[in-house]
Amino acid sequence: MNCENCGAPLTPIKGRDYCCCTYCASFHFPTPLAGSADGVKPLGASAELACPICRIHLAIGSIEGRRVQYCERCRGVFTSSDNFASIIGHKRSRWKGPSSDPEPINREELDRTIPCPMCVAQMDVHPYYGPGGVVIDSCGKCRAVWLDHGEIAAIESAPGRR
Repeated sequence: MNCENCGAPLTPIKGRDYCCCTYCASFHFPTPLAGSADGVKPLGASAELACPICRIHLAIGSIEGRRVQYCERCRGVFTSSDNFASIIGHKRSRWKGPSSDPEPINREELDRTIPCPMCVAQMDVHPYYGPGGVVIDSCGKCRAVWLDHGEIAAIESAPGRR
């Protein structure tokens, strides 16, 4: 499959359900946002904050009734730590599907640096200390979390106590 923007080959992202163009850094998602595994529901409004990956304005949406901001290009999600805990608690308690085998943490993800969309300080990059084997970005100053597309779904469907 080739990139719709530049025609270069797309590279599947390991452990995720999307591809990225290594030439122009565009993302390709096989499912529309409304049907994505993370469960983002667009609310049709733009936010003031910029995506730390794509540098475009985030959009406002909700997951499990909690307000989030998300990027329409890379589908990353930015929310408060409290909302994140609530979203994960609700999603894991209601998960009815089969548990997915968690992928080992991609150590390369620990090397990236991204700015907090709120205060622009460098976010802390670390393994999520719950199930799912994902690396998340958090800002202690703002008490906020950045999640790449697919990370909420990986945590939701991870084996373990629900």
